[in-house]
Amino acid sequence: MSSSIRLLGEHPATLDAEGRIQLPLALRDEWNLRKSDFALMANLEPDGSLCLRQREDWDSFTEDLRRSPGLSPRARQTLLLYAAHSSPVRCDKTWRIRVPDALLELIGVDRKLDGQRDVVVVGNFDDVRLWSREGWQSFRVSARDEYAAGMDELLSGIPLGPDGLVSEKSA
Repeated sequence: MSSSIRLLGEHPATLDAEGRIQLPLALRDEWNLRKSDFALMANLEPDGSLCLRQREDWDSFTEDLRRSPGLSPRARQTLLLYAAHSSPVRCDKTWRIRVPDALLELIGVDRKLDGQRDVVVVGNFDDVRLWSREGWQSFRVSARDEYAAGMDELLSGIPLGPDGLVSEKSA
């Protein structure tokens, strides 16, 4: 995965009439969109968002999923749904991305309806999540309610030093 990339922040956006989203400057600066082989993939996430990953990261993640040992019928069903709700995403020279309508509709976004063209682009460190405005608000409220417990869980067992988090090797 592209570990040096740090896609961060919450960025409101609106689909244009052709269904394109202008990527926020903060995200464009992290992704090298001018690279000749730059490509994005989108897939539906269980939380109700669309995940946008660089193609190479998506390929790696998908291969890890497919190689899971002893896939149960439920896991195979999940893989099929994952594949059915994944698609390449085009990015033009002005940093607009075009997510297929079928994927946008899965998260409650419709480029043909004025009231359903607003989205929120959320940086998730090395990928980007695309939400309907309402979906993001709902997720955000729920996640905020669990924020303290989630942070405690993330920090449990991690040694703290005078400068904040430190690795076990340096503690």
